[in-house]
Order: sequence, then structure tokens, then C-alpha cells
Amino acid sequence: MLLRIPPVLLLIAALPTLRAIEPAVAYAPFVPAAAIPTAQAETLETYVAAHRALELGFPAIAAELYARLLDSPKPAGADANALVIDLVSALLDDGRTADAAQALQRYFGLPSAAYHLRAGLIAARKKKPEVARAELASVKPDDLDAGDRGWFYFLQGQVADAAGDFTRARDAYQQASAAAVSDLQRARFVLAREQARLNLGEVTEAQLASLKQSAERYQGRSIGYSYARQYAVALAALGRNAEAVDYLQRQLDGLPVAERAAADDFRLITGLIDGAQNEKGRAAMEELLTSGRDPDLQRVALQLLARSSTDAALRGGFLGILDKLINGTPPHPILEDLLLIRAQLALADKNYAQAEVSAKELLAKFPGSPLKPAALGVQAGSAWEQHRYRTAADYAAQAKASLPAGDLRASLGVLVAEAYFRAQDFRSADDAYAAALNEIPSGVQPGVLMSQRVQSEIEDGRLEDAEKLLDVLEREGRFDEISRWQSEWLLSRALQIANRTADAFARVNTLTAAAGNAGASLPSDLRVRLAWLQAQLSLEAGSPEKTLELARKLTASLDGLDPALRKEVEASTRLLEAKADFRLERAEEALALLKALRSDFPQADAAVYSYIDEADYYAGKNRFVDAQALLIRLADEFKQNDYAPYALYRAALNAERRSEDKYYKEAYTILERIVKEYPRNDLVFYARLKQGDLLRRLNQFGPAQQVYEFLINTYAQHSSVLTAKMALAACHRAQVGPSDVSHFESAITIYEQLQELPSAPVDMRVEAAFQLGDLLVTRGKPEDIVRAREVWWTLVTTFLLDDAQAAQLGVQGRYWTARTLLRLGDLRAQQGKLEEARNAYELILRKNLPFAKLARESFVRAGGNP
Repeated sequence: MLLRIPPVLLLIAALPTLRAIEPAVAYAPFVPAAAIPTAQAETLETYVAAHRALELGFPAIAAELYARLLDSPKPAGADANALVIDLVSALLDDGRTADAAQALQRYFGLPSAAYHLRAGLIAARKKKPEVARAELASVKPDDLDAGDRGWFYFLQGQVADAAGDFTRARDAYQQASAAAVSDLQRARFVLAREQARLNLGEVTEAQLASLKQSAERYQGRSIGYSYARQYAVALAALGRNAEAVDYLQRQLDGLPVAERAAADDFRLITGLIDGAQNEKGRAAMEELLTSGRDPDLQRVALQLLARSSTDAALRGGFLGILDKLINGTPPHPILEDLLLIRAQLALADKNYAQAEVSAKELLAKFPGSPLKPAALGVQAGSAWEQHRYRTAADYAAQAKASLPAGDLRASLGVLVAEAYFRAQDFRSADDAYAAALNEIPSGVQPGVLMSQRVQSEIEDGRLEDAEKLLDVLEREGRFDEISRWQSEWLLSRALQIANRTADAFARVNTLTAAAGNAGASLPSDLRVRLAWLQAQLSLEAGSPEKTLELARKLTASLDGLDPALRKEVEASTRLLEAKADFRLERAEEALALLKALRSDFPQADAAVYSYIDEADYYAGKNRFVDAQALLIRLADEFKQNDYAPYALYRAALNAERRSEDKYYKEAYTILERIVKEYPRNDLVFYARLKQGDLLRRLNQFGPAQQVYEFLINTYAQHSSVLTAKMALAACHRAQVGPSDVSHFESAITIYEQLQELPSAPVDMRVEAAFQLGDLLVTRGKPEDIVRAREVWWTLVTTFLLDDAQAAQLGVQGRYWTARTLLRLGDLRAQQGKLEEARNAYELILRKNLPFAKLARESFVRAGGNP
């Protein structure tokens, strides 16, 4: 995903401990976000939510979500035609026939079986039986998804009803009920049939009178109840709703208690005629839900009450009824439906605790329920909205496993990957994206998933794996050019950050050379990013002449670029050219370029960063005063710029390099500006750490100790907090006195912890072991010397003689290992163990460690053969 982020990339590089880690801010313009592909995730989550809303009987919500997806630039989770079909389904379910017909016109291409089915349902609703029959004839049930087959038989029933073939209609409706994929869908068939019956068309007064007469003649008998029902429907067809509702109420009042089926029927019709949002209609639906005999009709009442509970008063009353029925004894016949609706409503109200309680109760009481995927979906949605992405991934995976193959299942698979990515569990995200590539939702490009899989490995720090994966994926035909180049950009940037500039440069060169003219078809912003990165990498790879060549080529290829981006590219390229001139020792030309850059693009980030580059040049010439002044100027003139706090940090470093107490104090004061003016900036930690170092330089070990302890307590999870601990140990050591053993014990404790800490960097563990032994030897007690020897020899065997560990030693690790061997050799020589001393010195020579000359001299002094 090529999203813009501020052009600052913090590269924290660990320098020798006992001094602050110095953060380096590299100028990195137009960097795509290497974090979270939110657009993809949000679109898929919306698709899943829309499907769940339609399934649970909230068609208005579903229609709104489907319409939003359909109007997005690139629908994901389903292609445009699939979304049209879903939208039409939601609109029909919501009784919006005209809107459904209009939405169906957005279908593009040859009509599918799903298209013909919905066209037939719309025609039946519009009283166009011939059109409905023709559309029905174009559909083969085997061409429909399982969820659509019931509606095929339902449409057959409607066509038969319109033709007066009531026996055939009854059989078709029974087939629809049998083909329902869930109880909720069966309830929707019941509701749709009753709504169709209400839409009788024209009714004459003579027909009305005849129906009333028949109802009275057969009163108290089943056929009489049927006529009474038809009479009420006829009244509604004539617009006499209030009269129809009153008539049905009288019928209910006179019904024998045993006629529960008729009572359910009358209450359903009352609710449909008066509306579940009105008093009498709502009361009828509530009574049907509470004490009805037919579970399918109760589900209809449940859905209609849920749909109509939009304002606070109705919502509160309905939730109260739900809670009462859920907690009632004996269990309600449709308890699992009640729990699911309760969970969905709570999720919509952002009452996450209640949503999760209801969903968990459903799953616990009905482990084999067909509503299980929906309940898991509620839990996944709740976790997602609360940013508990690892939990969301778990629930989405469970929901996916309980669904048949299809777009919903495939979309959940991608959501699992996206959730793991957001949880920063990149290894799991990698596995989930790999699985999603085997079951891709329609409308989602395989290349997007491939790119995000590569990105997962990059974020996990497995750059070699990412390189291999990208090479494999590039050989697949599914990896589109844009996604591939985006992945190459991300990988090259990651290699650059990991100080593998040569690898990054080679990869970009190979990519651009192989692309040839194909690169012209790429989006201009991506093409420019890659070209700029290539030029920057050439500089870092030590080829400034190539940098200038690539920069000129890039500047000449900016026609047609977005004006704002073009300015940024021109400014950034000019800064790159100045850097190349500095490398070529053409300082005059470089300084002239920087001056022109600030004049032509005064507000560009490149112009701001140019002050840092110029200050670096002055510092390299030992002109620390000029460098410091320029950096302070940047911080004062561009206070809101991301580079301002970094400029202050660098200004403090230049003051420190002047190596006098008054300049150490000046550096401390400059760093205090970062803390006070940018309290939430990442550099605050490093500013405080550097202040501790400066206090130690000023021999103010007590205040320095307080600084380090503050950092350790306040930033316990910070990536560099171990450096503060190492500095604290050094601070304690500096305060050790003849009569005060507390600082000695504190230093010993910290060094012991660090040398044994598996998560600490290897170089730091080696240094801690050296310092621990050195401090013990300094005290001079026999038992301390024995222990020091053990600590040092353990260091050597663990980190030097073990090839795997030795391979992890960096420059500092090798330095401290050599120091350890020299001290160990000297110690054993003092104790008369010359052979052991020679062995220690010889290890320095055999392992090509630092201090080889000193080791050779010590080896000879210990009786070794020169």
C-alpha cells in the first residue's frame, strides 16, 4: 500500500555502551507506509459485517454497507456484480422494491442465475407475473448458491399464486422452507410470503363484504379464521389499516385458548399491518415473540422488532424483553436466536462486554448451532473494533472454519491475516496470507496478498526469507506489476535500513534494468519513488558520480507528475545532488545547491534537512560552533517540523564535542528543550539518556543516577532501556567508596542481570561480563578474583569459542572480548599461571580480535615464542 507518511524514518543505531545510544534520523521522502494496509482490512471487515447484518435480519443496515462498498473505488471482498446482487437482496428484504430494481441496473455483463432470480422476485413484487415467470424459466437451481435455492422455490410459489394454482404454490413454499439454509432464512420466507399477501392489489367493496360474511358464517372454525384473516388483509389493501387492526384485535379477544396457531397468525398480520414501530403492531409482535407457538413466526417477530428498535425508547424496551426471555425458565424455544440478536444489537451500540457475553452464551449452550459462524463473527467484530486484533484473528479463524467455501469464508481468511498484521504478529500474518492465497475473495487481487505477505516477513525482520519469497512470487503469473514493484520498494528500503545498502542497490538496479519500457506503465508516484531510491542507494553504496547521473535522469522525467509530488521530488533530488558533491569533496558546489534549495523550496522537508547536512559538513571540519548554530537555527525557524527535535539533539552533540564543562552544561540545556517542547517525541528518551552521560562527564554521578533510574522506571518496555541499565551500573561503579558497599552491590547486580539476559544484545552481554569481572578484581578479595576468573572464562567459552555465538559478535562485542582476554591473561600471569596467560593472549591472535599487537607483546613477556 502506497500511503503517505511524514518523511522521517528513525534508525536507532546502538553505539558503545557507557555512552548514550545516538538516534540517527535519515532523510527519507515519499516513503510508503510499511505498516498496515488499512483500506483492504476495513473494506473486508465491512463486507463481513454487511453479510452478518443481512443474515441476522437487519436489511437496512446491510443495504447501507453494501452500497458503501459498491461505491468505493475498488470493491474488495466481492466484485462489483456480486455486491450488486447482495445489495438487491438487502433492499428486497427491507421491502424497498423500487430501490432494488434500480440497484439491479448496476449489474454489468451477461446476467447470471442470481441476477435472473432477483429480477423475478422484483417482478413478482411489482405484480408482473409474466415477467416473473420468464425470469424464473432462465434459472436452473443447480446454478444457484445454496442460500439462493430456497428463494428459487419461493419465486415458483409466487408465480403459481399469481396464476391461481394454489396447490402448486403450497408445494413450492414447502420446498422453499425445506431448502432454507438456516432457521433465520426460513423465517424470512414466512415474512416475505405474508408481505406478499398484504400486497393484494385492488379490492372491491363487494369482495370485502363477501369475505366478512364468510368469516362470520364460519366463526370458530379453521376456515372462519382464514376468512377473518383475508378480510383484515383486504381492509388494509383499501387503506383502512386502523379498522383492520381493530378487527383483528376483536378476533384475538374472542379466540379460544386452544387456538394458538390462529392467535399467532392474527398477531403476525396485526404487526405487519400496523407496523412494529407502532403501539398495537408492536404489542402484537411482542406477544407473538413471548408466547407464540410457532418458532418460525417467533423468529419473524424477533426480526421485525429488532429492525424497528431504532430510537432509544423502543430500543430500551426491546432489550428489556430480550433479557427477560433469555433469562426465563424454561428456556425459550428460539433462545439461540434471541442471544444472537442481543449480541448483534450490543455490538451495534458498542456495548462490547454485553455483545461478547451473549455470543459466548450462545456458543456454550448451542455448540453445534448453525448460528455459530454469526456468533463468532460478533466476537471477531467486537475484538476488531476494540483493536484487540490477535483475539479478532482467533475468532475470525474459527468463524471461517465453520463456513462452507465462498466469498464470506475467503474474506474471513484475509481478515485473519490483516488482524495478525495489526497485532504485529508478523509470522502468523505471513502464514495467514499464504493460506488466503489459496482461497481468494472475488475482487481482491492476488498480488495485493502476495505483497502483504512479503511485507509481513520484512516487518518480522526476516529479510533473507522476504528476498527468497519475493523471487518465488515474481515467477508466478498472479503477481501484478504494481504490487510487485511496491514489494520491491519495501524490501529495498528494509535492506537499506539494515545496512545492506549494496544488496538493496543491486536489487533495485536489477529491477529497473529488467523492467525496461514496462516501467513507464507504472503509476508515476511509484516509478519516481523507485528512481529516487536507486539514486539514494548509489550514494550510500559509494558511487556519488552515479548518484548525480541518476539524479539528472530523474529530474528530466517528472512531466505529468502531480504538482505537489513534483516539488517534493525536485527538492529531494537537489538535496541528494548536494550530498553527492560533498562526497566528491566539491563543498563549494554542494553549499551553493543547498542555498538554492532553501530559496526555491523554503518549506520543503528537503530544504529543512539541508541544514543538517550543512551542519554535518561543518562538524567534519571541526567547526562545531558553526554546526551548532545552524542546527539551532533549524529548530527555531521550523519548530513544527519533524526534524526540529533531532536538530536540537545534534546541536547538543556538537556542543559536547567542544569538550569543556561549560559546553557540557550548554549541551544539557539544549537537550532540555526537546523534553519540554516535544514531550511526546521519541527523542525524549535519548535526550534524557544523553543528559545522564553529560552529568557523568561533569562528575555529577548522583543526578546522573536519578536520570537513569527515571528512564528505567518510565520506559520499561523501550527498546533501548537496557542501555540505560548499563549506564546506571557504570554510574554506581563510579560512586563506589571504601565505606559504601551499596553502589558496589548495585553495580554487580545489574552487570549480572545483563550478562545472563537472553534478550539482551550479544555485544551488551559481553561488555556486562567484562565489567562484572573487572569490578570484582578491582575490589581484590580472593573470592572475588576467583569469581571474576569464572565469569570471564564463561564469557570466552560462550561467546568466542562457540562458532554460532561468535558469528553474532559485532565490533563492540569483539572489542570487549579482547579486553576480557587481556585482563584474564594479565591476571593469570600475576598469579604465576603463565601457560594459561599465554593461552589467553594467543586466543586474541587466533581469532583476529582487536589489540593484536598488545596481545603479542604480552604473549612474549609470558614466555611465549615470538
